[in-house]
Amino acid sequence: MSNWPTRIGVVGCGAMGRAMAVGLVQADAARASHLTLVDAVPAAVQLAVTETGGHAGTVEGLAACDLIVLAVKPKDAEAALGQIGAALTNQTVLLSVIAGWQIDRIRSFAAAPGIARTMPNLAVRHGAGLIAMATRDIDEPRRDALTALLTPLGAVIDMPEHLIGPATALVGSGPGFVALFAEGLEDGAVAVGFPRDQARTMVQAVLAGSAALLADGTDPADLRQRVSSPAGTTIEGIGVLERGSVRAHVADAVRAAARRAGEL
Repeated sequence: MSNWPTRIGVVGCGAMGRAMAVGLVQADAARASHLTLVDAVPAAVQLAVTETGGHAGTVEGLAACDLIVLAVKPKDAEAALGQIGAALTNQTVLLSVIAGWQIDRIRSFAAAPGIARTMPNLAVRHGAGLIAMATRDIDEPRRDALTALLTPLGAVIDMPEHLIGPATALVGSGPGFVALFAEGLEDGAVAVGFPRDQARTMVQAVLAGSAALLADGTDPADLRQRVSSPAGTTIEGIGVLERGSVRAHVADAVRAAARRAGEL
């Protein structure tokens, strides 16, 4: 099914919906002419149109789509599913980006024949994201085609649905945690004399380089040990972090985010 899906609808043109749409179009520019964008806020649709080259559509027009990406906030999910229910055909695949909403709950409001429950992060806009995915009632050819569609947006990790909620804590919230750490590195660089713009440039390079070093599956502990020379600068700084239980606090933050995901 290399030509599936031919038409894609995106319902919800906030930050996550736009990131998904932009990523899909960047992977294949021809996709823009078959991209339908729907949102209750006209300005959000217009911004998505500007960024993707897709076209503003209506809920009724979603009936022509093979794949509908539902990227609304959890509080708006029930209403959105009720609106698009009539547009779902027996060939439609619904890809949900709704945090906390299980497949059974989605189906109780809209009888989608095939559902993919996903948790992406904003880096899908740049082709460097991570997408946790669980599917139900999607045949193997379409599931393979869906994975192929999403892979240019970043790593696609298939998992049982019961792990999607916990994945939200890492996939969705992880960039926020890293950003907070980046703020700390930047503030520290400014404190020792660097201008803010130069500190930010260096922090960006440090984070990108560290990610590259870990990209081959290297154990983070091994990397930490490799750069920790006896009586050196790294081991001195790590001592401060460990006395502050930074590692334990980060792990606790993931657990707290996972608990919250289960409450949505």
